[in-house]
Amino acid sequence: MDTKYVSLDQVPINTNGRIINITLDNTMRKKLTDMGLVRGTKFKVEGQAPLGDPIKINLRGYNLTLRKSDAKNILVEPLEE
Repeated sequence: MDTKYVSLDQVPINTNGRIINITLDNTMRKKLTDMGLVRGTKFKVEGQAPLGDPIKINLRGYNLTLRKSDAKNILVEPLEE
């Protein structure tokens, strides 16, 4: 099976995934890693605002909302769980 990586903003609601890479500048990458978004971290997309911004994910036992512009720079692997 081919692994398909997508940006976080493309992951449907109620889908699990795993963080592969963050392609933001060092300052924003540091903020996201401080919040627990590191390679290999599993998450679940819990919801989106009506216009798709922000995106709500659950990881490491807490909910986190991200701007769509930031989510576009987070490469993830959708998981079938």
